[in-house]
Amino acid sequence: MSKYRTAIIACGTIARVHARGWRGVAGQPTEIGAIADTNPDARREFGDFFNVGEAHRYADYREMLDKEHPDFVDVCSWHQQHAEMVIAAAARRPKVILCQKPMAVDLGEADAMLTACARNGVKLMIAFQRPHHATWLKARDLIREGVIGQVTQIQMDDGGNILNTNSHNIRLALFLMDEPQVEWVMGAVERTTDQVERGLPAEDACMGLVACANGATILIQGNLVRGLGQGCRVIGTEGIMELDTTRHPDSEIPTDLPMYMPEGPSARYNYEIGTVKYLNASSNGWKQVEAPWHDSWSHQCQEAIDWAEERVEQPISSAERARAVQEIMMALFESARKRQRIYLPLKTRVNPLKLMVENGDLPVEWPGRYELRAKLVRGEAMSWNQTPT
Repeated sequence: MSKYRTAIIACGTIARVHARGWRGVAGQPTEIGAIADTNPDARREFGDFFNVGEAHRYADYREMLDKEHPDFVDVCSWHQQHAEMVIAAAARRPKVILCQKPMAVDLGEADAMLTACARNGVKLMIAFQRPHHATWLKARDLIREGVIGQVTQIQMDDGGNILNTNSHNIRLALFLMDEPQVEWVMGAVERTTDQVERGLPAEDACMGLVACANGATILIQGNLVRGLGQGCRVIGTEGIMELDTTRHPDSEIPTDLPMYMPEGPSARYNYEIGTVKYLNASSNGWKQVEAPWHDSWSHQCQEAIDWAEERVEQPISSAERARAVQEIMMALFESARKRQRIYLPLKTRVNPLKLMVENGDLPVEWPGRYELRAKLVRGEAMSWNQTPT
């Protein structure tokens, strides 16, 4: 019998990935004890697939929290609901809350989440899962050992926008350098169409430079050049390291059927593989880094359990570390808004990109709002917060 019970809020694609993560922890110390989603089809499909009894399926997540008293709460909703749901969960005092990235949509929300958890004695983690890749953990060890010398710059060049895909790479850069303090950010954004992502205004492209107290910089290039994607290039005084991702063959990846599959099998995330190679004066060309593979999501869930049981003091995915990512992202937008370098700590609490859009500071060339994630929305709505007329 499982030692702990996890309650999952929002039963979409990423919730399936999280559920597999919890179930993949060695010995299965946690069970998926309850779920909540406003969509009845999502509740039914998820509940049936992951064997959650009908009595433990809820339309109202607060009712679920009040009745179930879970040990762990896993928030798998879209960005704009993270703060509300984490604050509500913290008030019910579970051991740990795990919330899907990004932490929030602005710095004010991130701080409210931290405050709610602090005053209720609740531990908060944010699901930036990729630093938990076995080879990426090894990469950090090699950087600590000086295999490429002193890090001078980390470069990232991914498609997508800051809050979604590039947030992963910013988190990775900080992780690889052992969480350095950030001194200032300089950023620029392009927004020519009225696109939103999960209901929030999104940029077409972005560029940023982040100066760290350790002397290194982080170069952010979003939707500008084709590069490593989910990963980064680490430039050191004595070598170069590149991190990337791939995954197991589709033939080895479990299907979601009979559940709704708008993006294909969600387990592709669970079966992702981090890759690492480095080059230095003694490596005789590029050297591939090897480490036994594990599901990074399960590694993250194990860390949540270890934190609850006080076996770790500062987990890789702690909310304080996610807040550092949030501050960098918001400072990049604030730099674009104010057209100047932004020194941290950031004083602006709202989302500067959203503020620019609402104030007309980023007029679009081709009007017409559209949702980048529309294909994930069930029913007639085209975004998460729309009600059909």
